Amino acid sequence: MSPTQAGIQDAVIAILAQIGPCTIDDVVRSLPKPCRSEVFSAVDEMSRDGRLVLQRHSHSNSSYQVSLSASCLRERQVRVKPLRVRFCVGCGYLADAIQAEDGETLWTDANHYLKKYGLAWNELERRDDSCPACARVLACAYSRIPAAKVSTLTT
Repeated sequence: MSPTQAGIQDAVIAILAQIGPCTIDDVVRSLPKPCRSEVFSAVDEMSRDGRLVLQRHSHSNSSYQVSLSASCLRERQVRVKPLRVRFCVGCGYLADAIQAEDGETLWTDANHYLKKYGLAWNELERRDDSCPACARVLACAYSRIPAAKVSTLTT
C-alpha cells in the first residue's frame, strides 16, 4: 500500500467517524483533492478487510452507503480517552510505549508516531519529559555550571 493510499484510508475513516454513514460521493466531496478512483479503491480495500461496511442505498440501486464496521467503531471508541504520551521538550520526539523494542522505549518523530497509529494531536495527553539523548545533554550542561547557579536554575 502506498503512503498516499494509507493517507486516503485514514481520511475516509476520520470522515465517517465524524459524520457517520454516508454515500461514497459524500466522502469524495469531503476530501480536499483525491480523485474518485483513489477513494473507491480505498473504500473497496477497507470493506474487504472489514473496516468498512458497504450497503446498497435503500432509495437507489446505483449508490452505496458506506459506514465504519462495528470493530472499527469499537477501536476508535477505545481511543476517545486521550492517549498519555511522553513528549521530549528538547527535540520534540514522542516515546513509543505502544511498540517498545526489547523492553526499551523507542523515541520517534512525533508526526511519524501520529501517522503510524492513526492518531491526531488532540487524541494525545502530553506529559513533558526528556528523551535519553536530551537528558544527557542537560546533565552535561548542568555539570559544567557551578552548583550555586544550578540551584537557581532548577527552582
